[in-house]
Amino acid sequence: MSEDNSQNIDLQTEGKAKFHRGSALSVFSSDRTEDLIALVCALLIAFGVYVFIA
Repeated sequence: MSEDNSQNIDLQTEGKAKFHRGSALSVFSSDRTEDLIALVCALLIAFGVYVFIA
């Protein structure tokens, strides 16, 4: 794969703008799933800090 094509693996177009959606290598089925799991992990960490520190 040439250098130019390797940068366009996950190129998205919305209107006239082109942007990279993120990494093409992901263990999650969608971005929304990844965001929800990150939110749950952050809430668990915050709760653990609250319980053990406060």
